[in-house]
Amino acid sequence: MLTIFWIILLDLFAPIKSQDCFLTTPHHLTCVTHSPHLGDEIPPNITILELRDIEQDELDLNYMIEKYPQIENVSIYDGNIIRVKSPNPDNKIKVLRLVRIGVENIGNKFLGNFPNLEILDLRGNFLQSLGNFSVGELKELYLDGNSWNCSLDLNWVLKLNQTIVKDLTNLTCQGNPHPNKNLVTIARFTKDLKNNCPSICSCTLPKVIFTKMGSQRLEPLIEVNCSHRSLTRLPLDLPPKSRIIHLEGNEIEDLKPLKHHQIYRKVLDLHLDNNKVKTIEELEGSYFLKHFRVFSLSGNKLTEVPTYALDNALTQNPHMPNALSISLGGNPWRCDCVFTPVFQEMLQKFAPQIRDLREVKCSYVEGDENSLLPIIELSRSSVCRSPSEYSVQALDLLNGVLASLILLILGKLAYDYYYFKKTGRLPWIVTKMP
Repeated sequence: MLTIFWIILLDLFAPIKSQDCFLTTPHHLTCVTHSPHLGDEIPPNITILELRDIEQDELDLNYMIEKYPQIENVSIYDGNIIRVKSPNPDNKIKVLRLVRIGVENIGNKFLGNFPNLEILDLRGNFLQSLGNFSVGELKELYLDGNSWNCSLDLNWVLKLNQTIVKDLTNLTCQGNPHPNKNLVTIARFTKDLKNNCPSICSCTLPKVIFTKMGSQRLEPLIEVNCSHRSLTRLPLDLPPKSRIIHLEGNEIEDLKPLKHHQIYRKVLDLHLDNNKVKTIEELEGSYFLKHFRVFSLSGNKLTEVPTYALDNALTQNPHMPNALSISLGGNPWRCDCVFTPVFQEMLQKFAPQIRDLREVKCSYVEGDENSLLPIIELSRSSVCRSPSEYSVQALDLLNGVLASLILLILGKLAYDYYYFKKTGRLPWIVTKMP
């Protein structure tokens, strides 16, 4: 008799089950692998609906609400659902959890059908952006573990409130260009970049780095492109943290700002190809010359450089030997015995760092056999020729004239002597002397 009583008692308090759906509490329905069916014998007064491992093209929440109108909490975990059909606005849902089910997009139109929603959990999905998403009356929002694309517009990130988005500081970019970097930090960098970029240039954020090994503080590496803008001087209104500057195809000649202006102190890569630069002597001893990573000066008007100063700067440069690069080709280099041998030694010493080594050529000089030849290939004898190889100089011509006059005078003297001995007469010019 006691055994029968216990069986009846256990049956009364056991969870109600219908296939893979069961009540964990009188008002909490859990379904695994599929949503509730019409034939399921489940009381209509449940307030919590929990679905797990659901694999189906569309989940109709409106159907759920019609069947269980008292639901206030819908939690869907794991699985793969292509579309989630929102319910009619006259629902009581306060908590909506769509976790790890493959959601790729969500907008205000969807959330507009949840007027009472207080908690929204979208963790672990494939969201790349929230676009014009508005938190509305939400009290809690969870977004961690999504595929946030930091190459898209990130203005929406800066509108999020940390008091509502509980995991805001944990959100990170996925994929290039900033994998695993803090989403909010990247959004701030991007906004500052737009605000500070010169109007005639374009600015991008190709990379961010940690300030120190083991540090979590990020620093932007800003790239500014001011190429082919008819600039006659180096721009000074660059964004802070500008590290890569493109100034190709302008008319820049003066490089003094590289030494004296603070904005260029931390520039790593400077591309000045095809400008009008005639000298870099003013950069001697500058911070930039000792710390640049890329310095491209091809296609300018350089005829010589301070070889000792440049050699010393390259030797001290922390980016040597593998990260440093310099371009010097396409300039009208002076080729003579004074400059070329020392310059050639420097080219040989830093050959791995000079990208266009064989384009560093002598300027064109008519009749000069070294014209337009790569300086690296010149022999010393072809540059420093012996005096006998040079064309007749003015002093040599004068010496020839003087020697001819001396010979003429000696010849005249010998003739006059012979004439006097033969005739006894003095030369005509002697008779005229006082």
